[in-house]
Amino acid sequence: MKKLPSLRALLQGGAGVAFAVLLPRAMSLGIQWLLALSAGPAAVAELANYMSRGMVAVSLVAAGLTPTLARRTRALSTRGGRALAGGALAVLAALAFTFTLAYEQTAGLRGVAGLVTAIFSACSLFAAVSPSIWPIWQREGRYLQSLAPLLVLSPGVSAMAALAGHPAAVCIANGLASATPALLLVRPTRIRRAVRYAMIAIRRAVPYSIANFSTVVVYPISLSANMALIDDHLVGQQVLYWSFVVALSIASQSFAARAVVEASALPDEASRQARALRGWLPAAAALALVGAAIYALFAVPIPQLPRSGAAHDAMTPTMLVSGMAPLITDPMSVYFSGERSRRALPIGSALSSACMAAWLVLLPAPLVRHFGVFGPSVLVGVMRLAFVIDAPSRRYARGALLLLLSAFALALALGRSVGV
Repeated sequence: MKKLPSLRALLQGGAGVAFAVLLPRAMSLGIQWLLALSAGPAAVAELANYMSRGMVAVSLVAAGLTPTLARRTRALSTRGGRALAGGALAVLAALAFTFTLAYEQTAGLRGVAGLVTAIFSACSLFAAVSPSIWPIWQREGRYLQSLAPLLVLSPGVSAMAALAGHPAAVCIANGLASATPALLLVRPTRIRRAVRYAMIAIRRAVPYSIANFSTVVVYPISLSANMALIDDHLVGQQVLYWSFVVALSIASQSFAARAVVEASALPDEASRQARALRGWLPAAAALALVGAAIYALFAVPIPQLPRSGAAHDAMTPTMLVSGMAPLITDPMSVYFSGERSRRALPIGSALSSACMAAWLVLLPAPLVRHFGVFGPSVLVGVMRLAFVIDAPSRRYARGALLLLLSAFALALALGRSVGV
């Protein structure tokens, strides 16, 4: 009988937020397997095309919307505030839908395929803010009620669509499932106020999104450089490892969003940041240990575990650090940076990204051999910490920057490179 209260308490904390945020992504992977079995790999490629094209219109604001809304917990704690936020998100989703539909119908997929892509674009906008919305439903006692429609849509509806071999229906069901927590905010509200709130949200979200986008834009350049210099099999093993790191980073950001919401009742910004940081650090440390364990499974042969260490030739010691760094750098750069950092981060991130991209183009071999596919993006994320300049986050950011750079230096001193 004691297990049920403990499970309820777990779901009401940061673990519940991380679970709800990661669940649609995990279900999406399973649904893609079902779709491949029922309709073949071509259907999965069609689904990926819908989803990747649909996310383009929201990519420059999506990453910054969650921390922007997480800092407005007091407004979202009232019915009117939630309705206003839902109206603003609906305005932004309508803009994403309109832009995507206009482009797809004139120069893209056209027809029903273009409409499906536009619907997924609107859903992606709602889904982007889910880490900051789930804590609201937790506090209102509506976590499980909000989780129920998500489970109906995915795996429920999306699994049936996958078994029927309809990638368009799978795309819409997955999109609606991810958008569920934010869609529940939408209530009748004054359109003029909603538009004004939407413009404020965009203005505050764009700097954080640029800081996040600076790491993303380096990845395809690094991937091309790696594929040109090392075996494709090694590249594939690194990409598979990176998929686990991305999931852990999302979980860390979910814990950060929950910590920011919990600290929102404090009177001043410095107190809120300090409280949120202290609340997030234990979860980040635990996730970093999980990342280290996953690295060990990829890189270290363990006699009791078949296939462990199978990616030994693809992994270098720096990748252990690269697997743990985003769990720290992404939340600290986005969730725990204040007004001054909001102005400095886009500039510093863009400069770091430009320097790393130039290095990959002009002299890629050292980066490829020692840092692999995702290391350059991680290095850009680490350098972002130098531009977190608000107290008290600045002290934590400087400490994390020094720790991570020292860890990279130690890993490089071990001297092993990809394939060696």
